[in-house]
Amino acid sequence: MGFFDALFGQPTPPPLPTVTSVLPVAAVNEIEGGRLPILNTDTIFLKKDEYCHYIDKAILLKEKTKKHYKGKHVGYSVPGLFKGDRIHVGGGTVDPVEEIITEQFKGILYITNKRIIFVAKQNGFDKMYRYLSAVIPYSNAIEFQYGSTVYCLLVPDGSLANDVIKLINT
Repeated sequence: MGFFDALFGQPTPPPLPTVTSVLPVAAVNEIEGGRLPILNTDTIFLKKDEYCHYIDKAILLKEKTKKHYKGKHVGYSVPGLFKGDRIHVGGGTVDPVEEIITEQFKGILYITNKRIIFVAKQNGFDKMYRYLSAVIPYSNAIEFQYGSTVYCLLVPDGSLANDVIKLINT
């Protein structure tokens, strides 16, 4: 990026926050060893024969499009024929401007043998595996696709959460 790009180009988005892990080290070792740990939780209600295998902090990222209008007006005014009268000549344009804003919602991600649950004050979700279309892990995030809806979650280790889902579905 050059000097003029920094001055007149698109503003750089703020860096994504890092998420610190609360998952016990013993559970991480079990997952990395190819075994599913069974974790106790008193926050979510588990169904019959349901076990929690992953609990960690997460941040849900949602993109929102904000639209506003920017206008320009060019013109001039000249004295009219009568005293106090003026003739105005000119025109203007209005251009729509779309801005994409990424909202962040902090919460806790639970992965059980039957569901993926994100508990937060806003935009939490509870989804069954049978509706899960795709899972895309990243180094610091994981994406869950349910039909046309995609949930992007920042987590401490995206590959660890993906390993839990792979172990559950085998």
